[in-house]
Amino acid sequence: MSSSTSLSALIRKINDITVSTVESTVALARSIHEAIAGVQKASAEVVLDPAVRSTVQQHIKNTLNNNHYCSGAGFASHIESTETTKEYWLLEWWYKKDNGLSQAHLDLDQATQQRLDFRTFAWFKHSPPAGEAYIHGPYVDYICNISYTLTSAVPVYYHDQFLGVAAVDLLVSQIEAELLSCPHPDYVILTNLENRIIFSSWPRFRVGELLSPAHSTVVYQSDYFSLYHYQKESIQG
Repeated sequence: MSSSTSLSALIRKINDITVSTVESTVALARSIHEAIAGVQKASAEVVLDPAVRSTVQQHIKNTLNNNHYCSGAGFASHIESTETTKEYWLLEWWYKKDNGLSQAHLDLDQATQQRLDFRTFAWFKHSPPAGEAYIHGPYVDYICNISYTLTSAVPVYYHDQFLGVAAVDLLVSQIEAELLSCPHPDYVILTNLENRIIFSSWPRFRVGELLSPAHSTVVYQSDYFSLYHYQKESIQG
């Protein structure tokens, strides 16, 4: 297989992972919004309603079951204190296991949630344009999986009030396995838009490191990722 053919195959796989992830995250955010909007006199506090939480959980599980690439999914919400309610952190999070899906019980202790305060997380703070997602990473997720992760996030609003963020996780190790399983040229490196490495077909470059543009040529770029080819001449030199 020629280098151009294998490069095209690799780009198609990257696009498939990206489009699938973004569409799943956008769909999850839309489903959560509809679950909240369907409640009479919906407000920020409605996310605490048991029936609404059950519906949100089902949408999260559907997301995981319908997307081959994602490893975890959920909804993070922070409710400001009012005259009638206390400040509250809510994190509905589910993840894949070998024998099915499991819920991460991270919202049982409000003191712990306050120390986590996911309002400071990059994926919680960004608001991408409608129909798009914000993808954060690679970063080590010390809360859920202790692994290099990408998180795709879409905010959820109701009547212009921010209610929280729908999020989908991808393990970098699975992305690597997917890309290595398809034809690919030698010396290709996938990074985020800040040039932090997500995948490399050459062990010299490690996940999480910053790639210097020197000796590298951009062969593909999307709204989320850049794919570089490292020049062989610089290796031999």
